[in-house]
Amino acid sequence: MRDFMDSNAATKSIALDILEQMKDLPGGLLPILHRLQEVQGYLSAELISAVADALNLSPAEVQGVISFYDDFRTSPATRHVVKICRAEACQSVGGRALESHAKTLLDTNIADVAPVTLIPVYCLGNCACGPSVQIDGTVYGQVTPAHFDELIENLGKQRRSPTLKHSRSTSNAIQIYVPDDTTACAVSADEVAETILAEARLRNVDIELVRYGSRGMFWLETLVEVDTPSGRVAYGPVPAKDVAGLFDVHFYRSDNRADKNSDLYLGLTDEIPYLKKQQRLNFARAGIVDPSSLTSYKEQGGYAGLQRVLGMNGLGMTAQAIVDEVKTSGLRGRGGAAFPAGIKWQTVLDASICNNSKPETQKKYIVCNADEGDSGTFADRLLMETDPFQLIEGMTIAALATGATQGYIYLRSEYPKANQKL
Repeated sequence: MRDFMDSNAATKSIALDILEQMKDLPGGLLPILHRLQEVQGYLSAELISAVADALNLSPAEVQGVISFYDDFRTSPATRHVVKICRAEACQSVGGRALESHAKTLLDTNIADVAPVTLIPVYCLGNCACGPSVQIDGTVYGQVTPAHFDELIENLGKQRRSPTLKHSRSTSNAIQIYVPDDTTACAVSADEVAETILAEARLRNVDIELVRYGSRGMFWLETLVEVDTPSGRVAYGPVPAKDVAGLFDVHFYRSDNRADKNSDLYLGLTDEIPYLKKQQRLNFARAGIVDPSSLTSYKEQGGYAGLQRVLGMNGLGMTAQAIVDEVKTSGLRGRGGAAFPAGIKWQTVLDASICNNSKPETQKKYIVCNADEGDSGTFADRLLMETDPFQLIEGMTIAALATGATQGYIYLRSEYPKANQKL
């Protein structure tokens, strides 16, 4: 392998070890490039040549893959990376003007003191709250030029996310729910959660703060809910500056809510007209279950389908029976072509596994495409962030129906929170 002329000895040694360990990995080019960039920070020309040598590819083939993905770098990155969404939804609410403002600001004011790499992206999956910007991995929504200036001035000061649950001190602790999905956090849900915790401690109010998935009403974010004997009561949109006022009117008490004393009071969450008129299927548990808790998922009916397939209730199903039921259901793909899912599953079930010496060709795989490259389509992101076990259950059932033994989720890099949840 060729030398890495611009790498120090330690980095070179690590890179060579990575190539040696991963060169025989099936389809190994992408994971190798990701791993090498993690080590060196970027993919130098010497490193590209070494990868090409190890995989018996031409440097042009390796470069072609690198150039296709915006997240690969062929030169050292600056200290901060700013991504501005160029997708249609953000453009329609001022995204182009924001990008022009950002270019002017970064070119003239701070390039010398806080080097920034500005990258256009096509879609951050935050379409409901554009224009959207991602700074060092954190997404911000409804960003105005003035807000952007403030974010740049505070570069390096990372948001602090509260723990998923604030431990209760007694069994009577009041449950308060604050969303933890990308869009809610992009409009300051983390700051609201922090402020609620701080006010509760200051006032000696015993609460349990639960970070859950959004119900999808992004015009009401940050939506704060309080558990009461009658059901959850909602307040929104709640900015951090109004949290103290909610505590002043005892919004957390089921017998003395802020219904007459706060403009943020929305009543019972389930009675909000937008929700009340819906019959939710895929998102039936969104905003209700704790996305990190398998127990919470099961309590809300999760894994009932898988239990039936496995026969835990005496109704075990064969692979063909599963496929037949999917056919009968009329389930179709929702990516545009509306292809019948049952036909797709039947094709995979009927496919013969190659019988040769390569183990990787003796398997069937389930691949979940969670890319969502079209502007305005962030349903997959919301599902992964609010009810991820549903995705796992669906993939497991599909695997049992088709004879697959391994699964992959293809996730776009613009979805770091979905990746974290999964």
